[in-house]
Amino acid sequence: MRSAGTTLVELLIALAVILTLSALGWSGVQRYRAGAALQGAARAVSRQLALGRTLAVSRRETIRFREGTAEVLLLAADGTALSRLGVGRGTDLPVDSLRIRPGTIRFNARGHAGAGSVYLWRDGRGVRLVCNFLGRVRQEFISAP
Repeated sequence: MRSAGTTLVELLIALAVILTLSALGWSGVQRYRAGAALQGAARAVSRQLALGRTLAVSRRETIRFREGTAEVLLLAADGTALSRLGVGRGTDLPVDSLRIRPGTIRFNARGHAGAGSVYLWRDGRGVRLVCNFLGRVRQEFISAP
């Protein structure tokens, strides 16, 4: 007569299946978190661009948006910093890299901008924020170079 219960082999197989499924789930969670962090950074940069446009109109002067050392800056016409965002993991913008092309996006007193793009990268994913000459921003997802 056979006893009712499970063998060690059955328990090890069940444990292996559970561990495999949890490992697959964890990689999905990590990808989701990286994507969410990139989206949050893109929203923060979009808000900074909108702030730069608003400040340019309200102050009736040229406002520049450019990258500094580990930060993104909004600069007044005289060069004083109006706003800063940190760039890097554990900062305001948790991204691996951020590039502005051309090096500076300028907003004039009418809210119009010199066309430019902001590139954000995190864990092989990218977002391009395109600022057109009217100062409006649109978001595009891009693949790794």
